[in-house]
Amino acid sequence: MNPSSANSVLPVLILALATSLPSALKATSAQDQEQFAPDSSTLRVWQNSGRIADLKDVIFDYDTHESASDQAILEANALWLKDHPSVRIRLAGYTDPSGDIVYNLALSQRRAETIKQELIRLGVAENRIVFATGWGELYPNCLESTEECLRQNRRVEFVQAGD
Repeated sequence: MNPSSANSVLPVLILALATSLPSALKATSAQDQEQFAPDSSTLRVWQNSGRIADLKDVIFDYDTHESASDQAILEANALWLKDHPSVRIRLAGYTDPSGDIVYNLALSQRRAETIKQELIRLGVAENRIVFATGWGELYPNCLESTEECLRQNRRVEFVQAGD
């Protein structure tokens, strides 16, 4: 296999592994699941120490990436960034646990990219946005099964970028 064909096979292999992993995990016996089930007292919500306290998370409606559910928050964040021109940021997109792993990673990436493009449209210099990435359902803000909790997890966070 030549190097160029190996490069085209790798994404297919990763996708195949990612889509088969959930079903493989579900195939374990009930006894195995009880043995390895996390203790609910140890579950913790994500608290990113690099979050910028003056900037609010931008929340998205269920299964969408086109626009934030509260445009005023996005505009206020853009204004703050324009008032603090030395601050560089990373955008981190997230989803609630609905959907499969691959879909959630792609959706969270699109959310982060949407916010990046909106910030640029609102006058934030593109070179101040170090990167925008999606983390899917990893690192939830809330662990309850209520709609309000799930809504909090459908977000893009603003994190200070290191130099």
